[in-house]
Amino acid sequence: MNRYLKRPNDISTSISIEETGNENEEERENSTIGGETNKSKRARHGFSEVWNHFQKTTDKRNAKCQLCGKIYKTSGNTSNLLDHLKRSHPSYNQLPKPTKTIDNFFNNSVSYDTESARKKELDKALMSLIATDVQPFSVVEDTGFRDFVRCLDPRYVLPSRNTLKNVLMVNMYNETKSKLQTILNGLQHCAITTDLWTSRANESYPTVTCHFVTKDFVLRTAVLSTKKLLCSTNHNAENISISMRAVLEEWGLMEKVVAVVSDNASSMLKACELLQKRNLPCFAHTINLVVQDCLAQDYVKTTLGKCKKIVSYFKSSTISYEKFKADQGRDMPHSLKQEVPTRWNSALRMVESILLTNNSISNVLLMTPKAPLPLTADDIEFLQDLKQLLMPFDSATVQTSSSAAVTISLVVPLTCGLFKSLDELKSAMKTSEGHQACIFLLERIKKRLFPYEERTVTRLGTLLDPRFKKEGFLFPSNADGGTQFLQNVLSGMNKNNTMEQDNLEPSCSKNIHQSSQPPLLKFVGNKIASKVRSHQVDAIISLRQYSENENAALEIDPLQYWKNSSGQMSLIKSCSLRHLCVPATSTEAERMFSKTGAIISERRSSLKPKNVDMLLFVNKNCWVSKEL
Repeated sequence: MNRYLKRPNDISTSISIEETGNENEEERENSTIGGETNKSKRARHGFSEVWNHFQKTTDKRNAKCQLCGKIYKTSGNTSNLLDHLKRSHPSYNQLPKPTKTIDNFFNNSVSYDTESARKKELDKALMSLIATDVQPFSVVEDTGFRDFVRCLDPRYVLPSRNTLKNVLMVNMYNETKSKLQTILNGLQHCAITTDLWTSRANESYPTVTCHFVTKDFVLRTAVLSTKKLLCSTNHNAENISISMRAVLEEWGLMEKVVAVVSDNASSMLKACELLQKRNLPCFAHTINLVVQDCLAQDYVKTTLGKCKKIVSYFKSSTISYEKFKADQGRDMPHSLKQEVPTRWNSALRMVESILLTNNSISNVLLMTPKAPLPLTADDIEFLQDLKQLLMPFDSATVQTSSSAAVTISLVVPLTCGLFKSLDELKSAMKTSEGHQACIFLLERIKKRLFPYEERTVTRLGTLLDPRFKKEGFLFPSNADGGTQFLQNVLSGMNKNNTMEQDNLEPSCSKNIHQSSQPPLLKFVGNKIASKVRSHQVDAIISLRQYSENENAALEIDPLQYWKNSSGQMSLIKSCSLRHLCVPATSTEAERMFSKTGAIISERRSSLKPKNVDMLLFVNKNCWVSKEL
């Protein structure tokens, strides 16, 4: 009777609805054997030989038989598990026991606790992967990715896509934003770029990027915002300025912005006026307008139209394209490039690819019925002239589009270089069309690019670059005007850095011991005592000393030059940090659009704007975590 009273109330039953109905294993071991009672304590959990053939499930309440796959409940004992082995696998004692290996240890180990340091580390690394490599949140549901992660670490349980989006991404965004805010709080000056972009979901995203020089003289770029306009139905200047003001005030940069770089759209120019911030039209965008004006001329459009027709033919015919590649006789044959209307340099790439493979193009077209006519010798000569004319513009665009180097100081010298280069090419043109295009481009440079020599931001940038100084200007009058303005800037900075009043500072102490001076030379002491130096004089002396020093080599980084400069030029050094942070182009904002297009892809075109903003912010500001 006692045997039944001691029996546990919860009789273990199998999930497969198989009832065991057996006696407790512990009671059998405690029964009398050979007239003696076994009073040994109950075996510790997990050390029974039963666990050689069973494996606990993740909830730790059930165990799965490794011989047949059936699952049984186990509430701290192994009675029903042992009974199953005796009934279903009577020869279990003769089965080989599994060898203890490190693989078995990891396979049988439990998952990381949600609060463990390792779990948090892996979650953060996963979120970083998604943001950096522009992966969708649903990647954690892909079978291949889950199998890969399980192979790397079986103890790591992937978070759900909602956890990634609503918890991990928000945490990483807040952490990065806090660190970036700390950096921006320590700045005195910065520049911003901005532009608008429309996604495939037909939503407008203005982006704002910030550019500044750190205390270690390193040029940095940070993304501040990629949010929808406050009023998404209106893209006028007032709406743009209100949205930009909200971003700048949020980051505390309203009074620190030196210049706003944008495209030449009238709405952007007007928005900067409303913000009372100096605007600098994007140099690359202005070059694009210059070249596009040339490509729109009839004598240029005719030849480029033939090229586009030929490229389209080969792109639409796989057989002809295979013949074209085979005719080149190369292991890695050249391909043809098609022009994109919004990118002028795509026309240059198309011309280069045609000139490079013209013989193979002609061979295939002449042997193929209903194919376009090949280019004539005159067409080829004009394309050669056009290539020579466009290459300097391409080089200038590449040099001023860097985000890791100072570019504002290059605008004026490159404008001068473009004009001189094309003026020299004018006599080298082989065709009348080429000569005509060269003259047209020279006139457009005068109209669109020459005004950069008269803009304050670009003039100061060139003067403060030790590689160029006054020698980077095309017109000496512009260099002199920029020097005069720089003197005024330095004078104002010097005034703000001193504690004196009335803008005067005696060069000597007034407490001169008059008694120690010879009587006949007393007038000299009086003049010395009354001698004063204004902030304007200090600025002139400092600037003259800088200008008379030898120009730095062209390969020198101007920021490193100022970092290693002597204390005598500390005033100009501070001024250089203020103005050399301005980028020459808004390409960094445009690069954001390429990244945004990758994020708002077909796999996740329904992303909410706030999630787009956070993903882009984390993606482009990954350097912040390494900075602090």
